[in-house]
Amino acid sequence: MTNGAISVWSTLNKETNRTNLWSDLSKWSTKSSDITNSYSRLKSMAIAFNTKGSSLYGNKSLAADIMNALDWMYQNVYNDSVTKEYDNWWDWEIGSPQALNDIAVLMYNQLTAAQVTNYIKAVDRFVPDPTHKTSNGIVETGANRADKALVVMIRGILDKSGTKLAQGRDALSQIFLYVTSGDGFYADGSFIQHSNVPYTLSYGNVLLLDMARILELLKGSSWDVTDPNVQNVYNWVTDSYQPLIYKGAAMDMVGGRKISRQKESDHDTGRTIIATIARLAQFATSAQAATFKSMVKAWVQQDTTLPIITRATINDMMRIKSIMNDNTIAPSGELVKNQVFPNMDRAVHLRPGFGFGLSMFSNRITAFESGNGENLQGWWTGLGMTYLYNNDLAQYDNNFWPTVNMYRLPGTTTDGTGSGTPKAWNLYANPNHWVGGSSLNGQYGTAGMDFSLSGVTGSPLQGKKSWFMFGDKIVALGAGITSTDNRNVETIVENRKLNDKGDNTLTVNGATKPNELGWSDKMTGVQWAHLAGNVPGSDIGYYFPETANVYALRESRTGAWKDVNNGGSAAQVTNHYLSLAFEHGKNPTDASYSYVLLPNKDAAATASYASHPDISILENGVEAQAVQDSSLNAVGVNFWKDMTKTVSVNGSNLMTSDKKASVTMMETPNEIDVAVSDPTQSNSGDIHLEINKSATGTLSLDPGITVTQLSPTIKLTVHVKGSLGKTYTVKLNLPRPQTMIWTLKEQ
Repeated sequence: MTNGAISVWSTLNKETNRTNLWSDLSKWSTKSSDITNSYSRLKSMAIAFNTKGSSLYGNKSLAADIMNALDWMYQNVYNDSVTKEYDNWWDWEIGSPQALNDIAVLMYNQLTAAQVTNYIKAVDRFVPDPTHKTSNGIVETGANRADKALVVMIRGILDKSGTKLAQGRDALSQIFLYVTSGDGFYADGSFIQHSNVPYTLSYGNVLLLDMARILELLKGSSWDVTDPNVQNVYNWVTDSYQPLIYKGAAMDMVGGRKISRQKESDHDTGRTIIATIARLAQFATSAQAATFKSMVKAWVQQDTTLPIITRATINDMMRIKSIMNDNTIAPSGELVKNQVFPNMDRAVHLRPGFGFGLSMFSNRITAFESGNGENLQGWWTGLGMTYLYNNDLAQYDNNFWPTVNMYRLPGTTTDGTGSGTPKAWNLYANPNHWVGGSSLNGQYGTAGMDFSLSGVTGSPLQGKKSWFMFGDKIVALGAGITSTDNRNVETIVENRKLNDKGDNTLTVNGATKPNELGWSDKMTGVQWAHLAGNVPGSDIGYYFPETANVYALRESRTGAWKDVNNGGSAAQVTNHYLSLAFEHGKNPTDASYSYVLLPNKDAAATASYASHPDISILENGVEAQAVQDSSLNAVGVNFWKDMTKTVSVNGSNLMTSDKKASVTMMETPNEIDVAVSDPTQSNSGDIHLEINKSATGTLSLDPGITVTQLSPTIKLTVHVKGSLGKTYTVKLNLPRPQTMIWTLKEQ
């Protein structure tokens, strides 16, 4: 902290006729970020001046330079006489007033009443009302609204205005409510900003931090938050954040443009959120506070990439140290959960030892967002990219994004299109709306995406992709893969960052493959493969149920952060990667694929699994994709069309649907559980589902499901109008004895 303040102080322009405060921030008359960054540097100086233990604590020369610089900014740059905002509205209405407010608070005892009044007038010019954007009158939502509410509250404190404090507090009530469209938090755990971008861990991160700051600021005062919906803030922690943080890493698939920022890695973001959750624990109910503290303790212990306290404020350090040193707080165990986020086209599957993330897009959710010169190569990040988190905590850190082949991301079916500079703030939509899935009891799930690239890269590539998340394995199917523009089409099974030498062992069908960088091979007859991880507990096995031809490539890749973000460093960085891919060739018609991810299995366990698999592909086509897991006695089915479609096992009917639907089903000796959703979010009627089994009664069911018949087959009517992709579940009694009809074919 002190070193940074000394550095910016030493370069501060102190001349009387100066036209800027810092030479590298001299374009403030056209570049609004230079205004915010100037205030940010002054803030760092003010923090050092006010921090006991800092070599600059109470330094009178420093204080004089800060105040002179503030006056220069008010006279020349940021004041109530500015008639029009230019460049980025955010700097005028959030970035600059936030920093200016903080400086005024820090330097309050050094400032004259006239100075305070001037700075307040500047803030009032650009943030008179936190509920609307000053530049165009648009209603503010989500993180932007919370940011501006905090600006108004701090401004109110500066001149002791209870009216302004109340105005900022009351602006929060809209944020607390769950939304059913547009920006905000959804009941399913999704968070959207900019109308169509999943942003839980970027804008949502800012919003959660604002909530913690505001609750802490107002607690015990006359302006305390009394809106009962504030309880939703604490629910967001477990519903929206906990499933998206694995061992301290905040999953990039809900970070939007943030992935292209060099100093905002998944673990950097995770540390911020962890500190925020620790702060919120002060105000949560006792039960929730205990849960939050256990989560914090577990993540801090698990994340060995960098001690969290090195990136926290002093207050956050003290709070987290208190949790870590409290022997009455036990760290929470690894979260075991399957969660589909239908309103942001994402899904996660968490088990001890790994976390799986899935990033999709639809007519509702953009494939990616670019803007402000950020995320310049994000084309494929939302097109079915899969993330596999394990003990290799730095897999998506350490320069992953500028070095990975952004046109061959794992999980995607790709033709390498997407060149040139993306349009800022553009909706890159999938014209198809079948995107989503079903989750059974929060433990197992089925997801799918009917995709077309016409609205993203202009490519004619299209197809259907499904993922079945059963226990410690993920089954991936593709069908109907078709294109017509003579480009080579691939499905990328894996593209994993390797160790510093790039020599992780790759074993295929029991044979060790060469480990030299630059090696490639078009392998035939592949039944299984295994990639040794970078650290213990990060091996990955791959099983190919239909025996496949797989293209393998071990390569070294060099890039720069500036390639993905105009504000990034131009310094070249290098990483090594191993990719596995199905080659569908040029102009494929109805091509398909199938593979199974086996996280944390070593080579011997992968070979054993391939010899005795417990999954069977029931169907892989354009009408339905279905998988059976015999060890769990579970089935997942994605019905792609509005038609009467039956999926069978060994020639016997298993399940019939008359509408597009996602179904996950599991049977025990005494019960059958069924989970059904409408991933299209457009069905205005009902889904009629028939299961070729008999039941004796209903144990439980969600509102929206009607059991119309128990025998000789089970018939369900699922009322999905307005469901927003929600999963509906029903649990039924099975008769005894029950003869299982779900038997795998002889292997």
